[in-house]
Amino acid sequence: DLHSPELDDDSHVQPRHRFMSAYEQRIESPPDRRYQYLLIACDPYETVAFKIPNEPIDRSEGRFITNWDANGKKFTLTLYFMQPDTEHGN
Repeated sequence: DLHSPELDDDSHVQPRHRFMSAYEQRIESPPDRRYQYLLIACDPYETVAFKIPNEPIDRSEGRFITNWDANGKKFTLTLYFMQPDTEHGN
């Protein structure tokens, strides 16, 4: 959960997320391909990055969920990684 209390109620701005490979980032050198980064951005805040394993994300129903609570100004992202035996549809 990320709480964003400084957001203006009238702006209708909400956090956005994206995944970034280790090769796109410029903080750690050399890049470690075992990891990827989950970035969450929302003006006026700085972007927050989480370093997570570079494993396939399970995007099936109920396994990748984002929610923006505009009243509480809280962004929640829940994700699961694919199980090794389901990565290729087995």
